[in-house]
Amino acid sequence: MQDMEPRTIEQIPTKQKKHSPAFRIIRGVLIFITLLLVTGAGIFGYKILAAGNSISTANQTFFGQLGDLLFKSGNQLKGEKEGRINILLIAIGGEGHEGANLADTIMIASIEPKEKKVALLSIPRDLYVQVPNQQVYSKINAVHAYGESEKKDGGPALLKQKIEEITGLKIHYFARIDFTAFKKIVDAVGGVNIHIANGFFDYWHKIAFPTGTETMNGDRALAYARARFVNGPEGGDFKRTARQQQMLVAIRDKVFSVHTALDFNAMNGIFSSLSEDIRTDLQIWEMKRFFELARQINSSDFRSDIMSTGPNGILKGDTVVLGGVPASVLKTRTGDFSEVQALAQNMFSESIGKVIEEQPTSVPVENINANGDIIPNISPSPSPNTSAAPSSASLPTVEVRNGTSTNGLAKKIATKLESQGYKVVATANANSKSVSKTIVYAPKVTQADDAQKIASSLNASAATDIPTSEAKTNADILVILGSDAAQ
Repeated sequence: MQDMEPRTIEQIPTKQKKHSPAFRIIRGVLIFITLLLVTGAGIFGYKILAAGNSISTANQTFFGQLGDLLFKSGNQLKGEKEGRINILLIAIGGEGHEGANLADTIMIASIEPKEKKVALLSIPRDLYVQVPNQQVYSKINAVHAYGESEKKDGGPALLKQKIEEITGLKIHYFARIDFTAFKKIVDAVGGVNIHIANGFFDYWHKIAFPTGTETMNGDRALAYARARFVNGPEGGDFKRTARQQQMLVAIRDKVFSVHTALDFNAMNGIFSSLSEDIRTDLQIWEMKRFFELARQINSSDFRSDIMSTGPNGILKGDTVVLGGVPASVLKTRTGDFSEVQALAQNMFSESIGKVIEEQPTSVPVENINANGDIIPNISPSPSPNTSAAPSSASLPTVEVRNGTSTNGLAKKIATKLESQGYKVVATANANSKSVSKTIVYAPKVTQADDAQKIASSLNASAATDIPTSEAKTNADILVILGSDAAQ
């Protein structure tokens, strides 16, 4: 028997373990992640994934998102195969704002991926609708708030359901942003360039927007998009909606500009903004695909339309009682949503949609001060295609009564209302001197709209029934001032 020498460790053969292709792929991905995370690109990529995880209502892990990015990049978005993707865009005030969950902006963005075109359709927030699953009617902007009251992030889903019902469109996705995120995004990209065709003055917020092109920061961009208390050709909710559409296109242009794309700090700021105060049901790979499509579309290929109450409009104004208070609402002219559905279905039609474009008109030199601001309460001259602001003769008469012990308060508020064009026919003391909240009364329902406007300008409430303790008024509208008016 031959002697056997003991083997050293180096001489003992090792059994080679064969790994499956799936294992090798996973190992490669993990190595790839490790390499990315030790580079600046990794930090950037991580922020994209972190932002996506934070804003998406689809619950996915970090690795689940990464897997989708790697293996679903060739997939199509919902509606892409059919040639049209519909996204519901929602803006809300958010935490810290009055009516935090009311939808301040409701807009449908439809994308035709093959033609590389976008059509925008704004839904008036005062549109009168039935709240889904309830025997309650309200303005459509309250539908989102109803959904949020049922469950967290339930607002977009409920509003999406109602929008599908009234437009007949399949809404594939939603994206919701609040005011804070909006301002952060605008500031992150260094501001947005806005051409103001008709200068105007927001008399409630006391902000002027003179004619010309301006680079706006986040605060000013938000004020421009939300301006409501405006006289002249830029007054009214429909003009406000047009400004919001204009702002959306301007932000899109800045986000996809070469300068922004190459600016790491700017992109970092965008993703940091996205991680807070934004919600969407887009998954991370769908976000990537969506941005790829959006980048390919030129601003000249954006079209828009707004539902209006004009001679050719499909809506009409009406007054209803909501929560015991008269409120101005919009209803369809036909009594159903057939014309709304026709408009939504044909948003890309040349005869329906119009290219987002502003034709400059001038504001008289005498209406602008040395700083270039429009002088308050002097409206720009209307363009040939717009009507002048209503004269004081068409406004209701007003009586102001002081319900506090503050001397001269009724006269002070009367002067303010007169500066806005209202005809104050009397000032007096109310029966009570301990009124805390200012209320604007419209005994006739036909004056409810004006009462609501006056209430808004005074940051007050509106109502119909004058307290029995108060003497009757000969004016159309009675304002009873509370201690809040003296602050």
